[in-house]
Amino acid sequence: VLDGPAPSEPADVAALERLRILARIPRWGREIDDRVLPAEAGLAETHVSFSKGCYPGQEPIARLQYRGKVNRALRVLEVEGAPEPDTEVLHGEKVVGRVTSSVPGLALAYVRTDVPAEAELSVGGARASSHAPAYESP
Repeated sequence: VLDGPAPSEPADVAALERLRILARIPRWGREIDDRVLPAEAGLAETHVSFSKGCYPGQEPIARLQYRGKVNRALRVLEVEGAPEPDTEVLHGEKVVGRVTSSVPGLALAYVRTDVPAEAELSVGGARASSHAPAYESP
């Protein structure tokens, strides 16, 4: 990629957003905010050090790592349209998550980990399903 010639045109923003969603890469202000723990966003293994000194928020993060499990995780959903951020994700009549980002046909959403990967979901009144396997605890 880096050895080839530079592209003649800049990358399309919508195409990059689609690739980000498919890769489950969290974005500040969308998937990462004050309501989310790093492990829920899939960042504990790559962005959190458990061997460094003290830092703000260390206790709940360490407690989750060593004693608990996450209750929700980022999932890629196949959806109809492009639901707005904070649209509820339903499993039957129960709210099990919320959309954080979307492009036509795909969405990133925090979904409860107890919802099976193959579960039929609905987002904004339309059918949705998991595009990738649900979060699996290491």
